[in-house]
Amino acid sequence: MRSLFQRFCIAVLLLSFAVVVTADETRGSIRGTVNYCGLGGLDGMQVYVPGKMFTVITDESGQFQLDGLGAGSYTLFYRKGDRLLNQNQGVQVLAGQTSELGVIAFCDRKGMVSGGGSTSTAVTPAQPLCTASSNDPQCKDADGDGVVAALDCDDGNANIYPGAIEVCDGVDNNCSGTADDNVSVLVKHGMGACDAGKISITQCSKGYSDCDGQVANGCEVDLIRDDENCGSCGNMCAASESCGLGFC
Repeated sequence: MRSLFQRFCIAVLLLSFAVVVTADETRGSIRGTVNYCGLGGLDGMQVYVPGKMFTVITDESGQFQLDGLGAGSYTLFYRKGDRLLNQNQGVQVLAGQTSELGVIAFCDRKGMVSGGGSTSTAVTPAQPLCTASSNDPQCKDADGDGVVAALDCDDGNANIYPGAIEVCDGVDNNCSGTADDNVSVLVKHGMGACDAGKISITQCSKGYSDCDGQVANGCEVDLIRDDENCGSCGNMCAASESCGLGFC
């Protein structure tokens, strides 16, 4: 039977753990800059998430920001008119935060074809100028990732190309010149960071902790209710006690 003082303390703790979540805190954003064919932004490019109502139309700066996204993983589409130029899969969004993609560099193969017909374009590509009949090896796409060798930092790997999502693997996936740059790391009940191809946990959500040191299961312990880690890692409640609000 708890005393009046104990019940008062529990009420105060309960209020301290109550968090008023606003609409903005439950939503996140995705921000980046398009660099199309090495020329910067492509005026009139549509950047959007399929199934969402809003679309960003870029200007020559190539800058875009998509707001109001719930926490989760998304695919971004980049479209000009009726042509899909590129897409980024697996973009992670955290509630109340902005996922920074940095510069998204890519060049559509059809956009590099000069001359008339349905493949013509008003965009002048970076050198070399590739035509439909070109035999220049730098105009070929050996790995079939949609980027010619001249613009692809690894034309032997279809998972590496300008505009690819950078993952934490020690490899320059997006051909930016830097491995693991702008990596978005989401761990269970917390946030992580990437260093030299390895993920580390940098922050746990309120009331959670990483007690086993394993990145795979994130901040796995609920310090508010765990009888073996009550309030802090390793603080075990007695057999006759239970953990509530972080106290035995």
